Amino acid sequence: MGFITGQSYTRQEIREIVGGGSVHNYLPYDENGRILCVCLSREHDPDGQKVILVGSGPSVQREAEMFCLQNTAVPVFYKKELNQWEYQGDFKPERWTDDPEEIRPFAESSGRINLTKIIFLQKIE
Repeated sequence: MGFITGQSYTRQEIREIVGGGSVHNYLPYDENGRILCVCLSREHDPDGQKVILVGSGPSVQREAEMFCLQNTAVPVFYKKELNQWEYQGDFKPERWTDDPEEIRPFAESSGRINLTKIIFLQKIE
């Protein structure tokens, strides 16, 4: 079963389709370290499906690095409301940066001060 663009799913439904462990990670992954999907909150990623704003926690950084190195398309979801995640399509990392000068405008527009990396996404048709 595939996802339908614009339709909402619970994290449990997403996990049942893509697999993986935790329903709490923003980049859920399988036992082989393969990122299975992206689940983002618009409060933390105001540009929507264009970028992932990566914070400073060790697991957050590790999962972001796994996604960048994997460089394959995965389903992307944005939180609409409590446990309702809207499917946006399949995206892959187009490029990423940890350059503070490039990160600064994203930190300012999002109000987040702990950004360590920006991942720019490319939609796959």
